[in-house]
Amino acid sequence: MSTRLLLPPLLLLLTAAALPVPGVRDPHIQTVLHDDDQVVQLVGALGWQITVEFAPDERIETVSIGDALAWQVTPNKRARNLFLKPLIKNAATNMTVMTDRRRYVFALEAGARRATTPWVVRFEYPRPVVVAIEELPLPPQPRLNFAYNSKGAPALLPNRVWDNGTVTFFEFPEAVPVPAIFAGGPGKTESLVNSATRGRVTVVQQTAPRFTLRSGKAVATVSVAATPPL
Repeated sequence: MSTRLLLPPLLLLLTAAALPVPGVRDPHIQTVLHDDDQVVQLVGALGWQITVEFAPDERIETVSIGDALAWQVTPNKRARNLFLKPLIKNAATNMTVMTDRRRYVFALEAGARRATTPWVVRFEYPRPVVVAIEELPLPPQPRLNFAYNSKGAPALLPNRVWDNGTVTFFEFPEAVPVPAIFAGGPGKTESLVNSATRGRVTVVQQTAPRFTLRSGKAVATVSVAATPPL
């Protein structure tokens, strides 16, 4: 025949609770690490009060206690600290404190006064985990090529031409109509380019070894120099 040991519900709760750590200089001054999912056990003594200090940047909003006749609970005016005092012997209950930032769950018990009976319990908080992200190298900046030669009708010639390896830019004089631009293909073939004009600069959505500019019967040619300058 087996015998089962039945533990009181509060004792079962306390077995999983976190105990504040007594200080080195004074064991009555204690600290405990905050965890939303961890119950904090406070064992007070009749006739002695406990001050619970929360983070300076948070305020108490709600305090709910299981047995309000067994424990006296009083927040300070700034709603940052909580004063607890057992009112009867063996007072055991639970308490939840909601602040504007966190949740705290306590198991309260009154026992005999000891050298480690808490007088002040301060919460410490896990530091936020900062993941070190290696700086990714910047993509290489496109190299601009200004090595172009031009010839033909002076009225059609741009002030300058350059490309970034993907698109070609034509800068024309002010108040000069932009001519039609054709990209030279194999042999003498040509095709009208896809372009957009922004102010004095016409952007052609491609590069080519040779471009032909036409306006009426006037013709000009712009071609990549054989040896681009350094």
